Amino acid sequence: MCRRILKGRWGDVSNIVDFSRISGVSLEIIYRELIRYSRHNLPIDHCLPEDHATLRSLPIELLTQLEVPLLTFQEADVYEIHRARSTGTLHF
Repeated sequence: MCRRILKGRWGDVSNIVDFSRISGVSLEIIYRELIRYSRHNLPIDHCLPEDHATLRSLPIELLTQLEVPLLTFQEADVYEIHRARSTGTLHF
């Protein structure tokens, strides 16, 4: 099993309110998209709470780099790590 490796933490973001301030995305849009993603992609027992106050209190991290393992062409169980970086004003 491969897992994504996250790197490059952005220090001044610790909750959704901070993320909204840094990214310029409204809290309502963030809440709506988190809840929609949770409903459609997570198992029932791992879904995010839909209460905005609870979502606001959850800790988050803002990252500048994401390492993505990709299966090597024509080789089973051999992966290459590709680094997706944020080089502009937007972060992961």
